[in-house]
Amino acid sequence: MIYKDKESLITARINKSDIVLDVGFLGQGIQSDSSHWPHLLLKQKAKEVYGIDLDIGEKYSSDSHYQNASAEKFDFSIPFDVIFAGDIIEHLSNPGLFLESCKRNLTQEGRLIITTPNVFNLFNLTEKCAKREPTVNKDHTCYFNNKTLSTLLVKNGFESGTYDYMYTLNTTFRESLKKKALNILYYGLSLVTDKFIETVIVETKVHKVKDI
Repeated sequence: MIYKDKESLITARINKSDIVLDVGFLGQGIQSDSSHWPHLLLKQKAKEVYGIDLDIGEKYSSDSHYQNASAEKFDFSIPFDVIFAGDIIEHLSNPGLFLESCKRNLTQEGRLIITTPNVFNLFNLTEKCAKREPTVNKDHTCYFNNKTLSTLLVKNGFESGTYDYMYTLNTTFRESLKKKALNILYYGLSLVTDKFIETVIVETKVHKVKDI
């Protein structure tokens, strides 16, 4: 499945009965006054939404739904049906600690939804051919693909997950002329194969040991 953007992903994957935690809710390259802000979209779709970020500011500090917290170490008094981690795992120093926190804070049947750049997307591969290294967000610590994500999840007590893709993040960053030209090839290739799509989506649950 290829989703257009996070709005279509949230519409398809979040239920009206879900209690959701949005990890890094103030980031994701979109201003909080935008109608495309993922946290707003979650609040419009889910029953109740909580959020964490490293600096939530005065606006959210008096609301018990929000915490100043690292994605690698957080705890709430209630479990969540869904933990939504949009483009955060590639920023972390220790993604294993993040997954441990997610395990502690999910319901028994809770779902973890992660979006992250696909290391083998067309734009990375093109730049790698043209220069020494692709352009990288200065705060990124790693890149993932399906295999490495699956390995990371299993090593930290989750199922290997199901994988889909997403075209665009709807960020406010301006695209270069080169990127705009590549978009034509990008969309053309996406009609044939999903392996060059820009963003990977994985949905997973905590692995349950079967009784013998």
